[in-house]
Amino acid sequence: MKYFKIIPYRPVLILLPLLILMSCTAKVEKPDSTGTIPEKDFISILTEIHISDGLLANPRIQNWVYKIDSLATYNYIIDKHGYTKAAFDKTVRYYFIRKPRKLTKIYDEILAELSEMESILAKEVMLERERTSNVWPGEKNYYFPDTESISSPDFRVTLNGNRQYILKFTATLFPDDQSADQKVSISAISADSLLTGKKYFFQSPVFPKDGMPHLYNVRIFVPVSGAIQVDGSLLDTCTPPDERPEHVYFEGITLSMPE
Repeated sequence: MKYFKIIPYRPVLILLPLLILMSCTAKVEKPDSTGTIPEKDFISILTEIHISDGLLANPRIQNWVYKIDSLATYNYIIDKHGYTKAAFDKTVRYYFIRKPRKLTKIYDEILAELSEMESILAKEVMLERERTSNVWPGEKNYYFPDTESISSPDFRVTLNGNRQYILKFTATLFPDDQSADQKVSISAISADSLLTGKKYFFQSPVFPKDGMPHLYNVRIFVPVSGAIQVDGSLLDTCTPPDERPEHVYFEGITLSMPE
């Protein structure tokens, strides 16, 4: 799934011809606010027009709605809010002639709202992409020592060979951790030859005991066809299990193919 912007940051095209015409007219009658659209509704209409303008400019959208005229779309938006094109034109004319600074402020508010909408959309797309591509078999977060003795630092997952995967996580190793050379270690082997096949090894750098979160990426690639069995441990250390009171936090664990 690829994320593409649907909101271009440029003036609303439907207003440009009218604004240019007004700027080129020597004598312009100054309109009053009678019959104009209330500011809140006017902002909503302009916002939707701006979004539709961005959508219609996208080639993929154009292929879907090639028979729809952009002006018809704008008229539909205005009508949907319960106003006429004449009322909209009068409102634009009123703000452009009588309150140009207010019109500029309205555009600033619209762009700020569109920017926030785009940010939210980007986050939702990222979460959806992570949800659909993440094949990590365990929990997203782990804390050791696990006082409830539920979490295991070991994991196993079956993946497709000849594809690159990335184990991504953030690890925080606290200064009172008693283990030595703490890191994540992974081995992988062809699922068709578990006893005789070549085993491949991967690992993360040793975690620093500074109590600070550090982001890690462990790349996994086994150049064999078919399925591979991947085994690993979040807590690989040379310290014996009965001599290593751990104090480490793993968060945001994902296992997926890079885009």
